[in-house]
Amino acid sequence: MRTALAFWRRSKGSATPMTNVVHRPGENDWIRAALMFALGLILLGTLVAPLAASAQNLGTSPQFGQAVQGQQATTVEGTVLNIVNWACNVIAPVIAVACLGIAGWHFKSGRGYMGWGVTGVALMVISGLGRMAEGFITQAQGIQ
Repeated sequence: MRTALAFWRRSKGSATPMTNVVHRPGENDWIRAALMFALGLILLGTLVAPLAASAQNLGTSPQFGQAVQGQQATTVEGTVLNIVNWACNVIAPVIAVACLGIAGWHFKSGRGYMGWGVTGVALMVISGLGRMAEGFITQAQGIQ
């Protein structure tokens, strides 16, 4: 005579049967389909763009103080340089001060403040590291 293993035995209490019924809509959700198609195009573009990009030749020396030799700040390279400078010198410190202010307000109110405080300090560190890298680059121009 065989006995069933312990995990095969039924429990003493009765289980309620679970019947999950999935109701599908009668018509298509075209907005969702369009958004998913756009998201797919963005993902495909993100994967294909590095393969299609062609770099510009800067010559034998790196160019600092301008985006690419012979180009202005209105080009893509100059725009990226301006965005990085703007983010490190303006946006990050302003948001950091706001986060630290909210952390102080939450501390005074007796609510959780560590998340806001850590975010503010992290943004100040990011700003400082960006400014430090910018200083290193501009000081290294004269090194041959």
